[in-house]
Amino acid sequence: MTLAKANAKINQLEKALASFKNGILESPSEIERDGAIQRFEYSFELSWKTLKTVLEYLGVEDCKSPRKALQAGFIQGLIQAKDHDVWLKMLDDRNQTTHIYHEEVAISIFSHLQAYYQLMLKLLVKLKKELE
Repeated sequence: MTLAKANAKINQLEKALASFKNGILESPSEIERDGAIQRFEYSFELSWKTLKTVLEYLGVEDCKSPRKALQAGFIQGLIQAKDHDVWLKMLDDRNQTTHIYHEEVAISIFSHLQAYYQLMLKLLVKLKKELE
């Protein structure tokens, strides 16, 4: 994995998180809520894939699934211990949103989006520092 590829992923993640942040509204309509959840989905995908790319750049292999990448990020200190369980909850929420739609689940997941955004932003900052 090259530094250029890792930096390109980080740039993609930055753009996705800016879009995600703009979708988190105080009192969204149903369509706005669903749009924010979709932005969460692709931001999460870019987060774990960017983490995977940086881990590979650092020489860490076997992080081809989101769960394995998150575990490797935790072991490498890229994800703090106190955040690990929330990342796993985030993965579970992403899985729920991509496989089935229930309004109650959507409302619950939407209530977590601000915290999820903050963790993804925190990871982005950590990954950028790691590549400096």
